[in-house]
Amino acid sequence: MKYFGIHLLSILLIVTLLTKTSQANDSIKVGLVLSGGGARGLFHIGVLKALEEHNIPIDYVAGTSMGAIIGGLYAMGYTPDEMIQYFSSQEFNDLLTGAIPAKYRFFSQEMDETPEMFYLRFDVKQKEFKPTLPTNLIPPYRMDMEFIKLTSRATAACKNNFDSLMIPFRCVASDITTHKPYVMRKGNLGTAIRASMSFPFIFKPITIDSTLLFDGGFYNNFPWDIMVADFNPDFIIGSQCSVNVDPPEESDIVSQVSNMVVTATDYNIPDSMGILIEKHFPKISIMDFWKIKELVDSGYKSTLEKIDKIKEKVPVTRSIAKLEHNRIQFKSRCIPLIYRGATVTGGAESQNRMLERILTKNKNIPYNHSQLESRYYSVIAMNLVNSFYPKAEYDSEEKAYIPEFKMSPSAIFKFSLGGNLSSSIGNMVYAGFEMFRWKKSLSRFKANLTFGKLYSSAQLGFRQDYSLSKPLFTEAYLTVSGYDFYKGSQDIFYDDIRPVLLKEYDRFFTASIGSGLTKNSKLRLGITSGFQNVHFHKNNLFKSTDTLNKSNFPFFSTHLVIDKNTYNFKQYPTNGHYLKIFFRGVWGKESYKEASQYLPRKQFHNWVSLGFVSDYYLNINKFLSIGFYTELKISNKSNFFEYYPTLDMLSVFQPTPHSKTFFLENYRANAFTAAGVKPIIKFGNSFSLQADAYVFIPYETLFRDMNYERLPRPSTMGSAAAVWQSPIGPISASVNYYEKNYNKFYFLVNFGYIIFNKRALID
Repeated sequence: MKYFGIHLLSILLIVTLLTKTSQANDSIKVGLVLSGGGARGLFHIGVLKALEEHNIPIDYVAGTSMGAIIGGLYAMGYTPDEMIQYFSSQEFNDLLTGAIPAKYRFFSQEMDETPEMFYLRFDVKQKEFKPTLPTNLIPPYRMDMEFIKLTSRATAACKNNFDSLMIPFRCVASDITTHKPYVMRKGNLGTAIRASMSFPFIFKPITIDSTLLFDGGFYNNFPWDIMVADFNPDFIIGSQCSVNVDPPEESDIVSQVSNMVVTATDYNIPDSMGILIEKHFPKISIMDFWKIKELVDSGYKSTLEKIDKIKEKVPVTRSIAKLEHNRIQFKSRCIPLIYRGATVTGGAESQNRMLERILTKNKNIPYNHSQLESRYYSVIAMNLVNSFYPKAEYDSEEKAYIPEFKMSPSAIFKFSLGGNLSSSIGNMVYAGFEMFRWKKSLSRFKANLTFGKLYSSAQLGFRQDYSLSKPLFTEAYLTVSGYDFYKGSQDIFYDDIRPVLLKEYDRFFTASIGSGLTKNSKLRLGITSGFQNVHFHKNNLFKSTDTLNKSNFPFFSTHLVIDKNTYNFKQYPTNGHYLKIFFRGVWGKESYKEASQYLPRKQFHNWVSLGFVSDYYLNINKFLSIGFYTELKISNKSNFFEYYPTLDMLSVFQPTPHSKTFFLENYRANAFTAAGVKPIIKFGNSFSLQADAYVFIPYETLFRDMNYERLPRPSTMGSAAAVWQSPIGPISASVNYYEKNYNKFYFLVNFGYIIFNKRALID
């Protein structure tokens, strides 16, 4: 009995010791610290994935810049696999360009397209010229709206307290006024993360509590000290994929600026406090997000190399099942994104209220996130705002999220430059000026000048939108333009062949009333009146000093046009749909004067034209898309007195940028149909290889003797181009083929846009 009592006492003592050890192990808290590093921060996802698979618990997380994004997503309950899927998606890749999705382009609110490449906005206040210089390379609007979608539900679930997320979280930005880190522990989660990653000149900075904040990497790129100060965990796991900046170089301005503003960060966690998982990527830039597999795999392997040491220090485990249970519990508190109302601050009272009406439509009717995006981008499309930062806070009484927008109005004046620089024809310089005024409605004025050997033009334009929340508008243009197909026919790669001495001049006024049918399509009904002049030599045997024959055609025209445009790029698109359907009626009296005659001959002309153009791009996958082009034109134009004036009035087939710089005699007809296919190989968002192949089928062909050939043989046209869509315009190298032209092949290196002001009678 005595030995039994001793044996029982021993068992109780062992159980007690084991229980205390287990409780001690359960009380071990682990903090995870994630460095900044741009795209290199995708390394952290691999670290998280390995830690989860080995049941290492993470009780706190802190991060800077890209580390704040990864850490914030993890704290909200996103799994590593979900992050890999998101950062690999086309949706995320599109965010990096800042381009507004094609479905939110709002073509219905745009004026005519121009070859603008860059611009400067300015105001004139108190007789002072005050330019508004850009502060960011990537437009922020798409990213800001994405942060609402990603973080608003978690912000509501934690009630703006980052300690109440699934995993307590800290993120760090930089206060450049005090030159200190700015630690965010509460508030709007999306705004906090957005501030932490706002690298100067790339992303627009964010203001929180009247403090302008930039990327946290300036003053603390690895906030393990914040982790200790705020959470004091038993063990810290650090994930480092960035290093302090190199010494400045004489020829590298980026390194010079970085050394001026970035404070060296201490990446060394004491061995007694934790362990560091590190990897440096000197050959990977901060924007190389397409290398996600390499980076995630590297983080995963680097963590496995140290997993045994981590397990020695962290004996407690947390199963994936338990972790998933915690995720489900937190996400169950996340309220779906249903919005009601909207508030706008930052502008004049009338401007704030007007934008609220656009964003809300009806205060009593709730709306979803897709509708919020559509309304938000409609404001952006009108270029009314210089900044328009959104966030959404949950209102428990309304049982909905209330979007809040901080706005700064755009400068009302805009000066732009652009045009085209080419190894061949089509060189031109463009300068534009715009002014807008908005209170209860929006008024826009524009003027532009274009100069070049082939083409010169001047234009004044006006558009009045009667209500920003309704699609009714009027617009008017006064245009003077000239095409010199003699001077413009020179080509540096070929002999100086001048097949035609022809100059065309347009002087006209057009006015329309229109309405947006959808955000990307509009209907216009209008009139046009003006003069079209053609000066020409009848054949190729001429001197440049010869007196030219002249055809003058004063006219009046009516038109009905429906058009749609969702192109992702103005020139060489790889996605979207362009559609145009039109009807035009023309009345006029031709006056023709031979160079050798004194009195002109005159005759009346009237005709109607119908047309249909469709250019549709089908995305096969992220690397391949195919364009399908269709065009149909029908007209009953009668012959003018001479061949070239008649030919000039015929509808012309010009589907490629290069073809718009020729007087294509053999691709003109009163009636024709044409079709084309355009396979495109895409390398990322901005580089592509494109091929175009077209067939042109005219109903009849006009000969120099003014007779027609009915149902002639179809002819072909094509091109192949390598295109880089640079931030200010496309750079391309192309080979262009015309079956029926005096030269069949043309090689072209081009920088900029081949975009002309609209013609009066040639649709």
